[in-house]
Amino acid sequence: MTAYRKHSSRARMLALTAGILNLGAGVAVAQMAAPPPGGPPSGNAPAPPPPGRGPGAGLAPPPLPPLTEAQKILTALPPPMKAGLFPQPPVTADDPVSPADPRDFQGIWYHDQPLEVRIQKDMYGAEPPVTMAGANVIARRVRSAEAGKPFINASAKCLPPGPQWQRDLNFPFQIVQGKTWVAFIFEEYHGRWNISLDPKTTPLPGGTDFMGRSIGHWEGDTLVVESTGFKQALWLDVDGTPLSPNGRLVQRIRKVNLGDGKPFLEIITTIEDPQYYTNPWNIVRRFAWHPNLPVFKEYNCEEQVGDPSGVTDAGLVVETAD
Repeated sequence: MTAYRKHSSRARMLALTAGILNLGAGVAVAQMAAPPPGGPPSGNAPAPPPPGRGPGAGLAPPPLPPLTEAQKILTALPPPMKAGLFPQPPVTADDPVSPADPRDFQGIWYHDQPLEVRIQKDMYGAEPPVTMAGANVIARRVRSAEAGKPFINASAKCLPPGPQWQRDLNFPFQIVQGKTWVAFIFEEYHGRWNISLDPKTTPLPGGTDFMGRSIGHWEGDTLVVESTGFKQALWLDVDGTPLSPNGRLVQRIRKVNLGDGKPFLEIITTIEDPQYYTNPWNIVRRFAWHPNLPVFKEYNCEEQVGDPSGVTDAGLVVETAD
């Protein structure tokens, strides 16, 4: 439930109640799937190879385990809305190239996958390992939205929605970095995700933040970032897949260059939250190099929740406590 470039009052309402959806695109939401090499990676395990490029490529994945009672609740829900991508100008030979250093992420990046409205599968094609509490939260949010009474959440109030949802929206972001820090700067909300590589020399603000506290380190050419200490519970997607304030996100970020001049960022996120999930699980997203989008468009989120010239009643309701 967030805002995007509005074209009509109807689009505004959809933006506030359903997320950044390109309803006309009709592109199915899908995550990259790969057979797990020895099982899903933990927060400190090496990232699996890209699909079709590692040992065992081409082999059939192992059979998935039977659904739990909690997972059956999710599979019985109405399917999420389909989302597409906003068309972007192609990158040309005259545009800047990404630095050759695989540890240099600096530049502009943009989704080359549709918005994930509801995370229905992990990166291996399995259902999220929800607890009964997690399944009930997701079901409650989906059914309330289906009934025309979506719940208030951070994004709808123009608050930072946490690093996962902030990255997973159809807006470009810029990465700038130094020896002891990395910062993601987003067009959407003009948000910022700060990562400290050395808390002694680059300390993060005290207290808790909506985006959490993110500490990173390098494992080879992969930046591993642990995000904890969130100011409030997070929605990981538009439909409200939950993360409690005590949950943890471990993001493994690497720049993949296949030699075709079209590098991409691969971000594998491990979600750890015993309140809502029986064990850690992984999702993967990728972002294309887009140096032709250096000037971010003006983004006025407040206009949609407080500006009298805009939609002042989004129909959102307060969610009951767990």
